[in-house]
Amino acid sequence: MDGIVGIYGPGDNDLVAKTFLATGACQHRGKASTGLAVGNSKGIYIYKGLGRIADVIDHNLIRTFQDLEPTAAIGNIGYTKRKIAEKTNSEPIEIIPKLRSKYSLAITMDGYLIKEDDLKAELEGEYSFQSANKTEVVGAFLHKYICQEGISFDAGKRVLDKLRGRATFALTALVHDGKDIYLLALNDPKAFEPFCCATIDGAFVASSESCSHRRLHGFTEKEYDGAEMTICSPGGTETKRLIDEPMMPDIFQGVYFGNVASMFRGKEIFQIRRELGLELTDYYGKSSADIVIPNPESGWGVTVGIAEGLKKQLFPALIKLPQAVRTFQEGKSDTRSKEVGLKFGGVDSLLSGKNIAMGDDSIVRGSVSEGGSVWVVYNAGARYIEFWISYGPMFFPSFKEWHRGEDCLHELAVQRAFKDDNPYDKTLDEINKAVAKLVGVNEVRYNVKERIQRVAGDGSFQALDASYPIEQEFWPDWLKRDVEKFLHYRQA
Repeated sequence: MDGIVGIYGPGDNDLVAKTFLATGACQHRGKASTGLAVGNSKGIYIYKGLGRIADVIDHNLIRTFQDLEPTAAIGNIGYTKRKIAEKTNSEPIEIIPKLRSKYSLAITMDGYLIKEDDLKAELEGEYSFQSANKTEVVGAFLHKYICQEGISFDAGKRVLDKLRGRATFALTALVHDGKDIYLLALNDPKAFEPFCCATIDGAFVASSESCSHRRLHGFTEKEYDGAEMTICSPGGTETKRLIDEPMMPDIFQGVYFGNVASMFRGKEIFQIRRELGLELTDYYGKSSADIVIPNPESGWGVTVGIAEGLKKQLFPALIKLPQAVRTFQEGKSDTRSKEVGLKFGGVDSLLSGKNIAMGDDSIVRGSVSEGGSVWVVYNAGARYIEFWISYGPMFFPSFKEWHRGEDCLHELAVQRAFKDDNPYDKTLDEINKAVAKLVGVNEVRYNVKERIQRVAGDGSFQALDASYPIEQEFWPDWLKRDVEKFLHYRQA
């Protein structure tokens, strides 16, 4: 998941520094690469590299870019596009037409495109592709339609129509028409990816997360509805909704991703997670725990609610070590399980001899808990662990993982817990017990979809019930078979 920013501020002497700060506020999202692009009356200039933002962008670059007197800028904090990060896949990306064009364009995007080979083949006669990044395909279509329709809402509508049913995205782009620079912001019709905007000190700021606005001492004024487009031009700033259809925001992003102080569909993420904890304690009732601890860092919000609901003390007894290695994208489960043990430290004086209620946002594969936090808590002397989970049992993988094949289904904790059986006809109690055995705790207490929905609202619960934002014609066959099985048992 990338963090993206776009700022339009003619005459703003701090435009580049603001873009740096707003982009850096999203650093928790992507850590593989960083890039900035600025645009002025003469064109678009891009600088990017591998690593966190402070590793790539320094004060000298900010000063040099500001000396160009830019009108607009875009920024990206990149998630790993492939197993090994490559600079060529980092963003923003410049779109390269094969024939001379009036328009130049640079783009950055948070989102995903399914099975883009046919789309890329359609464009290869007109564009030279420099990367394996799906963002470049989206940018090429945007450029193509701008060439045909001008810098207009019609061009944005054609992008939406082209990608309908097979992509989710929020994007910002700089467009130069040979004279002026324009900033464009656009998201998919379902508003699956978070996207918001504000005007701060006269500058328009679009971002994948509202923490960017707070970093600039402003407040989010609007979260984009689906298929909304903003065009910032010398003539002013205008926002328009291009397609009016039911939205499907990704509820998991309110539960798992993001800065806890950010907003998600009008609600602070911390409060969403706290309320999920309260829902859990209301659903399950009593606990044998002596104290409540979070599985850091993602478990803090729900654990506050658990402690509040159980009326028990909350302690930071499990610590994420500052030198911890990043393991979320490690593909091999055995390697991941070994590495996660390096992430945590336990406080013996708080854990020894105690019954523990440990809160976490979710169990995806289960390897962080299985090989890391659970082992550390027991090693510190805990007698008993109740593992309280703010999200429900995850039966299905994110559609952003489909390209890895059926492995992304079978590696999920719920699937592994019923490896030689079927998880879809099991009760919640049976699932709780099987996953508890898998990750090595005494109890697991999953949340249920109805209570999550009560707190976070309507949207996509893709992992819980296969409510994907992608049309079924683009689903892999192995997924279709399992979803059919799921529906058979759940609707029986």
